[in-house]
Amino acid sequence: MKKAGIFIVILALCVLLTACGEQKAYDEACALFETGRYAEAIEMFRALGDFSDSPDRIKIAETRLEQTSVWRDGGKSEADLALRYRAAFSDLEAGRTREAYEAFSSLGTYRDASAQLEQFTVLKGALVGEETHVITSDSDELRGTAVYTYGPDGRIVSRSGFCKLDKYGWFENFTYHYTYDASGSIARIDAVNDSGTLSFSIQYEYNENGRPVRELYSDSCGTKHEYVSEYSYNNAAENAESYTEVVENEMFNGHAFPVNTWQESYCEFGVSTVKSESSTLVNHYGADGKKTDSVQTCADGSQYVTTYSYDDVYIYTPAD
Repeated sequence: MKKAGIFIVILALCVLLTACGEQKAYDEACALFETGRYAEAIEMFRALGDFSDSPDRIKIAETRLEQTSVWRDGGKSEADLALRYRAAFSDLEAGRTREAYEAFSSLGTYRDASAQLEQFTVLKGALVGEETHVITSDSDELRGTAVYTYGPDGRIVSRSGFCKLDKYGWFENFTYHYTYDASGSIARIDAVNDSGTLSFSIQYEYNENGRPVRELYSDSCGTKHEYVSEYSYNNAAENAESYTEVVENEMFNGHAFPVNTWQESYCEFGVSTVKSESSTLVNHYGADGKKTDSVQTCADGSQYVTTYSYDDVYIYTPAD
């Protein structure tokens, strides 16, 4: 009997010691779990079998490990994900939509990152700005940079920027607002100055083929300039490699206005030329068909050079 009692005591001590060891291992596993070291925590919980809530902890750790897989090489944790998530919204508030998009993309399935990505529209290779230089015989220079904003449908909403004539100081600082007709063509451009006052507007009309036929300019002083153009085309198919466009006439305030007839020719070599008696305009295009620059040379030797730049644009439209 005495030996049996001793055996029972020894067995109880073993059970107690084993339980204490499991609790210690469990606590260590929980510490790994809380610090985001999910892979190590999973191994320890598995070794514990059904001890406490080890099976449930394993499921949670596996889910979080999958969510943070993109960070494993950098040793990032749940706290890092939360920080990046908050930073993405800070980027949105600051208008840094590209950075916000990249941040949400890096979060994988963390919280609603994938749903946030669905609220972005990415315009590949959109027109983002241009710089204009005018060089005249007395070395005056016109410099400017334009910035474009886009709506969710990919259309230009506004263009803002400035131009500067070094000799006389600033002379233009407008924001141009665009509106479109039912066919998607530009119907009107309103130029608003930095005080918010409408300075001038340009309205456009098109023929049944979508070609421009009229431009009506009006400003805050009541001035109205009407330019009416008639176009004829050689090889006028939409996908033609080349065609010639001829302006037959222009109207100024409803009266015939003598101007030089000009011709514009497009070709597969990426160059178009506009010629008249007073100037020559040469446009250059990249392999993707987008205009890279235009150079207008006037009879007095002055030149107007415009360069165009393109980049991806990220538009964020919050869900209702």
